[in-house]
Amino acid sequence: MNRYKFAASLLTGDVLDAACGVGYGSRILHDSGCRVTGIDIDEKAIASAKKYYPGPQYVCCDVRDCFLGKFNGVVSFETLEHLEKPELAVRYFRGCAQNLVASVPNEARYPFVAKNFEWDDYPHFRHYHPHEFERLLTSCGWNVLSKHCQKGKHAPVTDGTDGMFIIFVCT
Repeated sequence: MNRYKFAASLLTGDVLDAACGVGYGSRILHDSGCRVTGIDIDEKAIASAKKYYPGPQYVCCDVRDCFLGKFNGVVSFETLEHLEKPELAVRYFRGCAQNLVASVPNEARYPFVAKNFEWDDYPHFRHYHPHEFERLLTSCGWNVLSKHCQKGKHAPVTDGTDGMFIIFVCT
């Protein structure tokens, strides 16, 4: 929730919530005044989002190939580590938006262990060191403006990259 509140403090206008899950974050963005489209590959998650977090528009589609128009910003939290080819999603985000707020698990603080995710419907393929995450984003056309982190899922968002989750703000 804190990541979404952080993104809501930065973004305005039309916002794409990529891999929105059950929609609570899309609703936080919506309640802050953004016009939100939440997308997720999981039909059950989208159905739940529509039922429990109305307000945003929700669409069931894949973040790598779902063109829904142009947006002022994209929020992508805990998405890229689930993709074998994350650059496809990051390039898509670049093509449809001016701003990006994205997070991934920090390999330096939350080491990737494949067997921990082997039973997940959408397993992690990797975690990122901060310099790897920055390289992925910049190689796909983004300019990293600031770097932030969370020590844990429920911790506040702070400056720097010394947390379990790293959050980069890009333009």
